[in-house]
Amino acid sequence: MMKLKLKKASVLATMLAALMATGCGSDNDTETVTPTPDPEVVEPETGTGVFEHVWGPDIKWQLENPFYAYLDVVTRDDMLKQFQKTGTPENGFKVDPADLRERKLASLAAGDGKYIENEAYKDHQITFADVLLYLNDTVDGFTVDHEFNEELNAYQWKVTYDYGTADKSDDVTLDPNWYGSYMIDFAEFRREKFYDAQGEALYLRLEDVLVENNSGVLFKQFSPAMTERREQIQLDQAERRIASLEAERKFYSEDTPVIRVPSVMLIPIEEFGVAGGTPIFLTDVEARSHNLRPDIYKQDQAITMADVLLSINEQELAQVGFSFWGTLESGVELNHFVINEINGKRKGGAHGYVINTGVTWAMDDFNAKYLVPGLAVHSATPGTYCDRLGGVNYLDPSDNSTDYPDGKLDTAPNAEYNELSCDPETTAVEDWFIDQEFHLFSDVWLMNNPGDSLTVVNFHMYGYYPEPQSKRVAGDGLWPVYDARNAKYPLDEDHFGWGIANCGNCHSLQGIHSEGDIAPDLGVNPKLVDIYDTGKVQSYPVEDPSELVIAPYQCAECHGGNGAPAGHGEFARCYWCHAEDFVPENHGSVSKYVTRADVYGDQASVSGGNQPNLYQRAYRSLSVNAGEENRDAVVELENEINNDGNFKYVIDMTSDRALPANENVNWEGYWGLYSDDMKIRTNNDWMTDPTYPDPYACVTCHYETEE
Repeated sequence: MMKLKLKKASVLATMLAALMATGCGSDNDTETVTPTPDPEVVEPETGTGVFEHVWGPDIKWQLENPFYAYLDVVTRDDMLKQFQKTGTPENGFKVDPADLRERKLASLAAGDGKYIENEAYKDHQITFADVLLYLNDTVDGFTVDHEFNEELNAYQWKVTYDYGTADKSDDVTLDPNWYGSYMIDFAEFRREKFYDAQGEALYLRLEDVLVENNSGVLFKQFSPAMTERREQIQLDQAERRIASLEAERKFYSEDTPVIRVPSVMLIPIEEFGVAGGTPIFLTDVEARSHNLRPDIYKQDQAITMADVLLSINEQELAQVGFSFWGTLESGVELNHFVINEINGKRKGGAHGYVINTGVTWAMDDFNAKYLVPGLAVHSATPGTYCDRLGGVNYLDPSDNSTDYPDGKLDTAPNAEYNELSCDPETTAVEDWFIDQEFHLFSDVWLMNNPGDSLTVVNFHMYGYYPEPQSKRVAGDGLWPVYDARNAKYPLDEDHFGWGIANCGNCHSLQGIHSEGDIAPDLGVNPKLVDIYDTGKVQSYPVEDPSELVIAPYQCAECHGGNGAPAGHGEFARCYWCHAEDFVPENHGSVSKYVTRADVYGDQASVSGGNQPNLYQRAYRSLSVNAGEENRDAVVELENEINNDGNFKYVIDMTSDRALPANENVNWEGYWGLYSDDMKIRTNNDWMTDPTYPDPYACVTCHYETEE
């Protein structure tokens, strides 16, 4: 990881000069001293050269491409058409960022109140609140009233919507229960599970959430109890914000705006590919703005989750590292700094770090969308809001109480769990989402109104998506890694091929080593290496040296990096993110596209995560407050799960349980099988390119540096 320092020297020098000119006085009391003007505020850049433990370019991002917003109705077909770009979503309203931006800036200039001035975001950025007000501005029959609530430190919204149908019973007037949820862009990554078209509910303020590239933005009517719960969470956060401002400082000066996070837990990776690790617990962590994203936020006006972690770095409480992810191989445009390291323990491939922050009592309460009783009890923190009584303890048959969820709403709220009401008439079980936005990134997870906890834990997805054989790590012994810094005969800038990694462009093994020093381990057969062929990554040595080709990373063992810039210390799966906008030039096959069918032939349809069956817990959301027949459905599913000793059952893609087929999609939440002609890079979950095997070749020349 590059060890980088914050660039403050020029500003500090200017300030010192001003102090010396105006504050030191003079032997001649009549001498006039011309005041030095205040130094110009220099907006920090992002990425490389600015912060310790942060790697990435200086990014300047704003939303440019049109996306779709939905009002109350979104279907699986809508999401398929949006994410896989197969057509226009039937229920979507197309939002043109340029048009929204123009309307918003004109409104702010006129002060007409149609759009709101944002405390933290720059005016050219687009939040969920901006989209809601844009729909108010452009959709017939849809209007939004908004008012700022000082106590919640949040805007409250009331929707009036004439659906334009003959039946007016569904029309709403000044309804305060409309709010947002969002759907992430899957692009070609079709293995996302447990994700339905309703997306992820937001407990964050709409004005605090950035709209991402090609995200689906849904505004819908929730139950009154959902509104009540969300505002409880926001009140808790707002009170903590005030307490942070009033608390005595431990690290930062009184004139530095800070938030205070009562509890932080970081769990580094103990061993790559194995979940776990020794937790690091921190209490009452002060955090300030570090302006990591000046392209998105106003100067010093935003404290994000990344800022909390940068503050932890600054206070030497722990070390958290970031790397920048641009456009992924799947086509998803991220443009975010992603947590990739805790105390020197880096993520790699499908073993990474998962982030979360919020209000503990709410996160525990919304552990998942409402689960059936048997499954809820077996969860570590069951989602049991308004259902804490009536059931037996499945884990302890000797417990004769009925103080456990039974799948029915309790008749009275439980104040111990911050329940204000549990009225079946105003509570819809299907509303309840976890108080956690799974797919936000730390550099845009705004925490100006902080929760009471923040966690960064490690989790590996092997067994979910890629096969275990794809756990490629530099130093795992599956392929050699050479350190270009130890080269015996390093080249310099006078070499005619300086900076060109593909040695085979100009050299052949016979031409370079004509003295007979060709060996089977020098060079590789240019066959694509299929990780499923043998269960491990391997080269293909041949008997005839003429069939060998140049392996540039092996050349580097003797001849050095040939001008390759020092890298940022990744050790696994470099091309998960270095796939589209950061593909290196002059690296030959490393950036080559192939089709899955070319690699697998007849097996393409069942390889690389395309298994027809998924073995997972039954995540089925059931409403239990609309009639006894739903209770019967809960009991049936509960019995099915309990009859399986592992509390699992098979989601069979081909059975009559499945939803109707649609674009190769067989089940809600599973977006479909990969097509055989899908283009993929030669370094990924399915294969390793033998000339430039990722990560072995990458870390040969792009090594870790402390410079």
